[in-house]
Amino acid sequence: MVGAVHKRTPLVAGVLVAGLVLTACGSSGPSAGPTTSASATTSAAAATSAPAQTTTTEAVTTGAATCPTMAQADTALGVSDSGPVHTATAGGGIVCEYTGPGGTAGVTIFAHQSASVFTGQVAHAPGAPAMAAISGVGDGAFGQDTGGRAIVNAYDNASRTLVAAQAPGALPPVEALARVALADN
Repeated sequence: MVGAVHKRTPLVAGVLVAGLVLTACGSSGPSAGPTTSASATTSAAAATSAPAQTTTTEAVTTGAATCPTMAQADTALGVSDSGPVHTATAGGGIVCEYTGPGGTAGVTIFAHQSASVFTGQVAHAPGAPAMAAISGVGDGAFGQDTGGRAIVNAYDNASRTLVAAQAPGALPPVEALARVALADN
């Protein structure tokens, strides 16, 4: 029993960090969600006589977060897993868990966030100096190996998506899982 709890502790800690990020961002008030501003109404009216171009900074979300498929997770992690088990989180995110021979891997995804919420999440996600910067995963990523687990936090500016991935073992497979999660969302 103690071994099973020990294996899930880093995943639970990752979900807790994601929850704390949302709590810090959620206190920003009404601007945290999609809104229609006066400039959006003005831009919509002007679109009938001018080329279609918007100047708003807020966008309506385009869909819910999507877990990587089993085939994608197996390819990224290099092992055969079972799952995914989906668990919704506060703030519209999703936790995707995959169980394999070495333990549980997971990725928490907050996809298509409003500009203000996304900015707050990125600003509060563990990164430098707590975690080393890594390249090749989204528009910014940080990773570390700790206690036999690898952790990657990454984000994509175009889709305003933030992911936190972790798994037992080395960092490169977890980078691959984070890359898939960003590409799918």
